[in-house]
Formats: sequence, structure tokens, C-alpha cells
Amino acid sequence: MKDVEPQSDVTNLDALMEGIAPRRDWRERYFSIKRIVVVALVVFILWFIPWVPRLLIGSVTVKQWTKKKGLTHVVVGPGEPNWVGRKQISKNVFNAIVVAEDGRFYQHHGLDFLEIEKSIELNRKKKRYVRGASTITQQVVKMAFLSREKTIIRKAREAAGTLLLEAIMSKEDILEWYVNLAEFGDGIYGIKAAAEKYFGTKPSLLTIEQAAHLGLVIPSPNSWSAGLRKRELTPFGERRFAKIVLNMRRQGYITQQQWIRALATGNFGRPLVSYEAYLAEANKDQCLKGDQEACRREAGAADDEDGDGLEDPEVTTLDAPDSTEASEPTFQSQTQGISP
Repeated sequence: MKDVEPQSDVTNLDALMEGIAPRRDWRERYFSIKRIVVVALVVFILWFIPWVPRLLIGSVTVKQWTKKKGLTHVVVGPGEPNWVGRKQISKNVFNAIVVAEDGRFYQHHGLDFLEIEKSIELNRKKKRYVRGASTITQQVVKMAFLSREKTIIRKAREAAGTLLLEAIMSKEDILEWYVNLAEFGDGIYGIKAAAEKYFGTKPSLLTIEQAAHLGLVIPSPNSWSAGLRKRELTPFGERRFAKIVLNMRRQGYITQQQWIRALATGNFGRPLVSYEAYLAEANKDQCLKGDQEACRREAGAADDEDGDGLEDPEVTTLDAPDSTEASEPTFQSQTQGISP
């Protein structure tokens, strides 16, 4: 009988380990988990922050709502049929929009913490939503990339996109996008459509009064555009119009004479109902500049809280029943910007 040679220890060990995977080193597992976390974080950041650099390189597809068509998707951007470059837009439009929507536009860096504080305080005092503090830049981010839903996540994404947009785009370019994206009435999106619909003209030819009319409908265009559609200002619309042109004068966008003419023709060729009261403010202003005759005319006139002779229209959600987040109020404060 043939003797069987015993297998070596090495051979026995190979057989024992056959089919058994070697244990992974703990360092390898650590770096594998780390890579997964980094990839997940990058994906989250890319989703969380709206990709606003797209506004620098081309068009975007945005959501628009109309009563007849409902939700539609429209491409907006340079080169598109509905786009108007800022050189083809009257400076009156930019000036009116700034004083109506974001008085500190040229001072803040996307988020206006001063107005946020005022908004919180007023809403707390009134115990209801009276005003918001969305800047023009925030609204561009929302209109171009986000929905109108009121959630903390959406507002946080809007804030992140706003800071990035302010870092990569000039104020003038942001305004250009704003007036091309903004809604000025049901189904009326962009300054080109608004100029044609309400005034039968081009954006480059819009007057001070017409620009103020367009500025006053924001931020609740469906309800606040009633005066434009009927070509007769409502009492609320008149107060808002007067406030806009007054701030345009105070900030140096228009002259005293242009301001008075706006009051005299602002109601679609007719004087504002409170035209005389507004002229009293002009007398007060001239008196402060040393005009003694104006001082005599102005003597005895009472001032209101902010000394402008005008009552600020209180913006509430009741004023804009058909709007969603668009019922945020306007700011009127000193700015530097596109001069007349």
C-alpha cells in the first residue's frame, strides 16, 4: 500500500482560507464612509442653493400663473422674444421700482436686515402678517428658480441664492432681470408686455407717471392693477402712487417740477384727488430751503409721523386676496441709484 504524504501547513491554511474574504482595514472603511458623506453633502448643496450663475450665461425656464391658462412654463432671458435689455428700458422704470419695492437696494447685499427687523416688529404689533422684507434680489431668485410656497426651507434656499447672486452679479443686471420677470397683472409678465398692455408704448418711452403706475401694482399685481385696467386710480392706488413719486423726488430721481406735474396728471391725465394736499408738501419743502413765500403758504399745516404729508397705505393680505407671497409690502427709504 502506497503511503500518503501529509499536506503541508501552508497547503492546509490555503484550503482553510479559501472563499473567505480578507478583513478590510478600518482606515479603508473610514475613508469609504467619508467619501460617501462628502458626495452626499455636495449633492445637497447643489440642490439647496439655487444655481443662480445660470442668469449670467443664458435663459431660464420659469413658472407663470394666469387665471385662464393656469400654470405655464416660459423661457426668459437675453435673446428671447419677451426680453428687453436695460439700455432699451426707461430709467424711470428702474427708479420707480427701486423706491416702490426696495428702497435700500443699493445699500444692502441681498438681505436687508434693517427691514427684516422692522417687518418682524410690525407683524408682532399687528398680530398678523402686514409686511414682509423681501428685497429685489430675493424676488429675482424666487421668480427664476423657486416656487411661491411659504416654507422655511424655501425661504432658506432663497436667502442662500440671494447672497450668491449678489456676489456674482451687478445691481444693474439684477434690476434688468427683475423687470423682465416681474408680474404686472394677470398674465402680464415682464416690462415689455406691461408697457404694451397698459400704455401701448415701448419700455424705453415710459414716462415718470407710467413708471410709477407700474411700480405701484407690485407686489400684488392681480388686485392692485385694477386702477391701470380701468385707467382710474383707486384711493389706495392714489396714495401709493403719491408715495412713489414723492420718494423719487426726495432721492433725486426727478425734479420738483416733474414731481408736481406727476401729481397734476398722475390719475391718467387728471390730478390726484388729494392734489392740493400734496402741493402743501411742496410748499413745506420749499420753505425748508429758505423760500419765505412758501413758508407763509405752509404756515399752520400739520405734519404726519414721517413728515411727508402723506398717509402710508397699510399693506395687508386683505389688500391682495388673490396673491400668495406677493403681498409683501414696499419700502420707502433713501437710496443711491440710477439718476434721472
